[in-house]
Amino acid sequence: MRDIRIGPVHFFSLVLMFELGTALVVNVGMEAGRDAWIAIFLGCLVGMLIYTGYNYLFKLYPDLPLSGYARAILGKPIGAVVVILYAVIFLNGAGRDLRDGSALLVMASLNRTPIMIVAAMMILSCGYVLHKGLEVLARTSFIIMIGVLMIGGVITLLMLFSGEMEWSRILPMLGDGIKPVALSVIRSNYMFPFGEVFCFIMLMPYIGDKKRAVWVVPSAILAAGLIISYTALVNITVLGSDMVERSPFPLLSTVSKAALSDFIQRLDVLVVMLLIIGVFFKVAVYYGAAVIAISDLFNLPYRTLIIPSAIIILSSSMLDSRSFVEHLEEGGEMLTFVYPVFTIVIPAVLIIVAAFRNYRSSSRVG
Repeated sequence: MRDIRIGPVHFFSLVLMFELGTALVVNVGMEAGRDAWIAIFLGCLVGMLIYTGYNYLFKLYPDLPLSGYARAILGKPIGAVVVILYAVIFLNGAGRDLRDGSALLVMASLNRTPIMIVAAMMILSCGYVLHKGLEVLARTSFIIMIGVLMIGGVITLLMLFSGEMEWSRILPMLGDGIKPVALSVIRSNYMFPFGEVFCFIMLMPYIGDKKRAVWVVPSAILAAGLIISYTALVNITVLGSDMVERSPFPLLSTVSKAALSDFIQRLDVLVVMLLIIGVFFKVAVYYGAAVIAISDLFNLPYRTLIIPSAIIILSSSMLDSRSFVEHLEEGGEMLTFVYPVFTIVIPAVLIIVAAFRNYRSSSRVG
């Protein structure tokens, strides 16, 4: 693993594709109503602020993933427990995203295909790429990112020419005050999808250029925030906030209105492509972070853990809940109560202990 080197541009594209994930096609931030696009952007800024703490730890331990510096800071016994907890949450994240993506794909276009088959094909694809190496995943993300941006450009042009966008649907901005926006940010928008980049603390040591590394992830978070916020804005101007809130795939409904006469129709295939791409990178990054954590903790070969981890992820995705509605409810609770522990609380403890130890060391030297 120590020989892995990912270029800053490729790492940027990997973070961006992870962040976009399923957030492009589902309704994000609709607790804020027509101001959802504002809530999404504010959530992005909170996500960037949270990541400054990860950068502090990265500067202290530039060659170690979290599984390494957690043991260095807290000691081996406690650090090992922390690493195991992170490995579990990474596997859980991969399993939940696999269930999300598989269920959404079945609802969107593959309604005669068993969800188990869709999930199995997706996890096999992720496992194959990870077996080839993290560099391959990052390079693939760069190529796919260009394609996704091109698809976004095409959709934007078609929406402009179709005449379906009504800007009055976002007015008045903050008409209900700042409270709905603030509640949306606090409850979910800062965590989904922006807070989920905590899994990249396992991958940051593999960036080739350490000096530029500290800016790569925040830049990608900002880019993702702008894109997702813009997508929400377009959805609201085309459909209206009420319809966006009721629709499981607002972008799919938006794009379906972009048909130009008999010349360009059935553009919903572009949205399905975005969904498949987003799920792939979301699952693959969580999957890779879990494998790295287990490999580093138990000193096991990285590739030997790919198949067992895939089986765990696939099994957890299928056993996660009895229905998709229950799955979404559980996901909302985890984003509110569980993920903040790994995104904010544990990193904050690591930062405080590391800063205290550095202060004591400098005092002794002085």
